[in-house]
Amino acid sequence: MKKWICLFFLVQVALTGCSLLGHGENTLDSDYYFYHIDKTKTALVKVAYTPEKETTEYMIQDFMKLLNNKEHKEDDISLLPEDVEIITHSVYDGVLNLDFSKEYLRMDAAREVLARAGVVKIFAQLPDIQYVKFQVDSEPFLDSYKKPIGIMNEESFLESSGENLNSYQEADVSLYFASEDGERLVKEDRKVYFDKNVTLETVVVEQLIKGPKGAAAPTLPSDARIVSITTTDQICYVNFSRNFVEEPLPVKEELPVYSIVNSLIDSCHVEKVQLSIEGVTDVTYGEKMNFDQFYEKNREIMDEMKE
Repeated sequence: MKKWICLFFLVQVALTGCSLLGHGENTLDSDYYFYHIDKTKTALVKVAYTPEKETTEYMIQDFMKLLNNKEHKEDDISLLPEDVEIITHSVYDGVLNLDFSKEYLRMDAAREVLARAGVVKIFAQLPDIQYVKFQVDSEPFLDSYKKPIGIMNEESFLESSGENLNSYQEADVSLYFASEDGERLVKEDRKVYFDKNVTLETVVVEQLIKGPKGAAAPTLPSDARIVSITTTDQICYVNFSRNFVEEPLPVKEELPVYSIVNSLIDSCHVEKVQLSIEGVTDVTYGEKMNFDQFYEKNREIMDEMKE
């Protein structure tokens, strides 16, 4: 089973029924945009869209047609899988309700996050649409806790835009590293300053990669690379480069995983964490730490004396 994560953009495409500008800077110079999933299945691709009519209803219909036709550039992937369609829609008081076919529920979690983010970004940019709401087979779409997702807009999906640099904020975070014998986790409280365009989740994982400041031992390779981090529905999806699993440190095998999980849950507004390696969750770290699941905070392996 494979699952892919995260949100970013850039590329070109040509679609029927609208005009999508070419590759390069012009791709970002538009009033409206359409989205695909890139070929690595870890990011969104942003392409300029020029409608024939700039009315909300026309663009809703046009975007629905493009999504249902699975439009995408040759090297990219359509937001919706082949068997998933938007069946109907309605608009009330600035909220666009989209009803998807029941096959939507068959998407793996990470692909669904990317698809949902792209769809919300597409429709939330339209005049008179402030929020987007999902239904599946006429029933409210539920999160992993079986609660309705509710209304969403672009701010529902965290990402780093790279704009407005040099505007910093501070946060107090709790980081978990290995005890000196590599058997348990110990907590280190740290104040961090970071660019406001970088998510706190990214900052927390970057701090773990930098390692502890005290007597504790590191849990992650110092050259580990973050491919992407996305948070939605209080679940954080962390995607690493391959050296995360190829260069394990001499600590108990569950410590690196729960170092990340406990640190994110304590420091950020998340309740579960899923890890992947270059977009793939069908990975086992050590002998038993499977990435194709959601991890919750583990208190049993924390050094209570130092927490």
